[in-house]
Amino acid sequence: MNVPDFKEVAQNLTDTQLALALETTGWQKFGGQANLYSRWRPTAASDTRSTGGLLLPQNHETEDYSDLLSQAVAQAWNLGDERMRAILRRAATLHSLGDELKFHKEASSQKGTIPWTAGEDLHSGAKKSMLVAAKTRKSKSAYYGNSNNFLAKSFLDSVLMGQTEVGSYVVTAYAPPEEVFPERKVKPGDTIPLIGRHTGREITLGLVGALEAARESVDEFEETGSTLAFVENVNRGFCYELTQAVRSLIRDSEGAEVEVELNSPEDLFTGRPTQRHKLEFSPSDYAALERAGNMLAATVNPQFVTVLGTVTLLERPKPGNPGVVRLDVLGGTQARKMRVRLKVDDYDMAVDAHRNNLGLRISGRQELEGKYYWLYDPQVLELVNIAPEQSSEPVNDEGQQEELF
Repeated sequence: MNVPDFKEVAQNLTDTQLALALETTGWQKFGGQANLYSRWRPTAASDTRSTGGLLLPQNHETEDYSDLLSQAVAQAWNLGDERMRAILRRAATLHSLGDELKFHKEASSQKGTIPWTAGEDLHSGAKKSMLVAAKTRKSKSAYYGNSNNFLAKSFLDSVLMGQTEVGSYVVTAYAPPEEVFPERKVKPGDTIPLIGRHTGREITLGLVGALEAARESVDEFEETGSTLAFVENVNRGFCYELTQAVRSLIRDSEGAEVEVELNSPEDLFTGRPTQRHKLEFSPSDYAALERAGNMLAATVNPQFVTVLGTVTLLERPKPGNPGVVRLDVLGGTQARKMRVRLKVDDYDMAVDAHRNNLGLRISGRQELEGKYYWLYDPQVLELVNIAPEQSSEPVNDEGQQEELF
């Protein structure tokens, strides 16, 4: 039986929550001093001299509050039944971490191991699934590409990766249920919008809904041969990116499942059953998901272009990191302005173009997102000398430029 770290458990709960857990699991209060401490014993222990019960501190201002609470947790573990121990185990591992998502892949290898490429697919599928969950909160689309990226990245940055498990291989993630994620970047001084904000719990439930839509769509296709559900379930979160995520989970496997456990303090300390959702997929689903992915991807027609433009705006949060530039387009596409996210070396080349009034020739996939054109998967081909009359407008000084976003 694994004994938790009682100090760690005490850090993840309050005396009020522990009192509620004691009452829920059959303990009885017998005395104490109001607002200072209370004393508890298991209902079955009528003779307090034989057990001593436990002392539960209530005054957070006292210097020994944390120590006394840790001692109370230890006594609850030692004197309590299995129900109490189960609560304390979960308090140590789940309550402080948030909603738990497990991505499980069965592989034909030694127990507790997975072939390397299958493991990479598992991690990739888990990441893609969580990104899709966030993107579907902002809007429903058959194909997202790089749409809704700010919300998705903000959510993923707040997710913790837990320890793997034997099973044959499980990747665990913890999502913060109460944290709020806005759909767009909030600039200093701006008022936080009342709409376009989503909690971690809403995003996690969005993943459940999208996977349920995927499961139903595949089942209908396999039973009837109809692809109608692929399109109809887009409004439930089914999309090209989700087909990619699930295919990564089941590729080179004997089966895969996603299990979501919602962890709320109210559930943990009142004894209410935990909400669990489990979705299973098998290698036989791969062909249907591939068919669905091809069908949903056909709804968009990204354009591959080679553009020539002048660099007018630059934004890089930290030196040495990738950055974003804006091009005033001189040719190669109908777009007049284009935003491009560049790797470090390519960004530095763009800075040189900006400083020396040179043009930049870049190839990539052009997509219109909202009112902005973006060039994705860019390949910087060359710096080009631009005659003054070719430039659509003078290059702004970097210190006086307007913001990119």
